[in-house]
Amino acid sequence: MNKEILPDIYNFTDYKKFLNKWIEAHPMKGRGQLSALAKALNCQTSYLSKVFSGDLNLSVEQALDACSFLGLNDAESDYFINLVSLERAGTVALKQRLKKQVSKQQAEGKKAWAKSDADQILSPEDQQIYYSSWHYSVVHMAATLSQFTTPEKIAEALCLPADVVENALKFLLEKDLVRKAEDGKLTFGKRRLHLDSNSLMQARHHINFRMLAIQNLEKGVKDNNLHYSSVASVAKQDVEVIREQISQLIRATREKIRDSEPAEELVGLVVDFFKIAK
Repeated sequence: MNKEILPDIYNFTDYKKFLNKWIEAHPMKGRGQLSALAKALNCQTSYLSKVFSGDLNLSVEQALDACSFLGLNDAESDYFINLVSLERAGTVALKQRLKKQVSKQQAEGKKAWAKSDADQILSPEDQQIYYSSWHYSVVHMAATLSQFTTPEKIAEALCLPADVVENALKFLLEKDLVRKAEDGKLTFGKRRLHLDSNSLMQARHHINFRMLAIQNLEKGVKDNNLHYSSVASVAKQDVEVIREQISQLIRATREKIRDSEPAEELVGLVVDFFKIAK
């Protein structure tokens, strides 16, 4: 299994969510991985299922065995064990102490990950170019579809000037986001896209695709597209409930997209749910 596609533990503060994502990242949605983990922890698969979905927690000893099974290094293992200990903590004082440790380990882990992987992630300067317009990310995706074998075909399909597509492809190829085989076929490159949650490019990225949605709407509402807009007043306690329902739908959609083969259509997914009044 290529560790590059496995979830980064430092993106999680809930060890159960991390384990679920770790399993899902494997082929066939991780079929057999739960049983393999249960065997490594010397427990029943049914017990582990209850841990994942209920209030049960791994023991600290099981957490250590899990680290070995997951292939975590020493720092990642310490972080994972603290996540388990945090869930098991029985007093407020202990929870607060462990939360501080977890927060510190998470910050240090992300910093170390970014430093070791910096050569594989776009530089801040290159991110500014990539997220300056929706053209780059859409051409990025289009370039890997079999029916778009040339810049001209991509330009025609996206209704973009040929020079815009050619410039985008030139950038994507130079930054190894896209690669060209000897037969001319385009595939994904090795460089990765990663935006910190506080990156200014996050807002730019969202704006780009809302602009693309507006451009699509200006062509007229089509039956095979879905656009929904509404303003509503709701109870304060229902805001988080609705947000979580939408989040679950997005997660399910992302999983469906990830497993959708062969890739044949280029689509956009834009979702907003936000408070309007202060």
